[in-house]
Amino acid sequence: MDDAKPSPGPPSETSEPLFSFGVIADVQYADLEDGYNFQGSRRRHYRHSLVHLRGAIEHWNAAGSPPRCVLQLGDVIDGYNAQHDASEEALGLVLDAFQTLSVPVHHAWGNHEFYNFSRDYLTRSKLNTKFLEDRIVRHPETVPSENYYAYHFVPFPQFRFILLDAYDLSVLGVDESSAKYQQCLEILKAHNPNAELNSPEGLVEPQYVQFNGGFSQEQLNWLNEVLTFSDTNQEKVVIAMSPFTQRPPTVCAWPGITEMPWPSGPTSVWCVSSPATLTTVATLRTPVVCTTST
Repeated sequence: MDDAKPSPGPPSETSEPLFSFGVIADVQYADLEDGYNFQGSRRRHYRHSLVHLRGAIEHWNAAGSPPRCVLQLGDVIDGYNAQHDASEEALGLVLDAFQTLSVPVHHAWGNHEFYNFSRDYLTRSKLNTKFLEDRIVRHPETVPSENYYAYHFVPFPQFRFILLDAYDLSVLGVDESSAKYQQCLEILKAHNPNAELNSPEGLVEPQYVQFNGGFSQEQLNWLNEVLTFSDTNQEKVVIAMSPFTQRPPTVCAWPGITEMPWPSGPTSVWCVSSPATLTTVATLRTPVVCTTST
């Protein structure tokens, strides 16, 4: 790490943005009447969410300077679809809406994807946009493993976007007879003694609940390699994933608190997650990598 690099200053109010990208998350579509979230604290408009998605897409398509891409940050359909045997139909309607988008969309996976589908299904589905990745020539260490769903791409010169798999380690979406399920269940129960594993009641580390997930060391090592390449080549980095909680700059997935894999931090790292806005122009964010959802 070159300690002599100057820190990026705040953007001027009169400066023109280099480019923009769209962000949307938690569409959670279902052909159901309105309901509430898991905690019962927030009203959800399941059926009407598709109208808002279409409105966002119309906004992006009509923009005088269109975004370079759109990040869809997970929970694109609601878990209730699985209870009504409507998962594929609901996903089809949402994907049909995204088909009208005039720019590429990159899909992240959240807990509601795994309420509806297995990891194997998602890997074969149109929610897998890994084919949009950019490979770095002569740097095989920056190529992600097939063991997790993550990749990176360059929507604009000197800006590298990294999409992470926030449910790389999770009891969701994997066969209960598999070794990975048993490993993740052991991690979860070691930190959550509650009979209801979705309850954070009494937990010192409330991220250890069943609807959350985490990053394997393999994925974190790969992330470190990509960030090292970007820092060496003075690239700006945007990290995209399923929703996270604002915390200090640590990787906060439920296998434990893991310090960021660089000693003093890259000069310019953004993290994009919920709450989402229609179009986000690149501005400095706190480098946080964390996984929580509802």
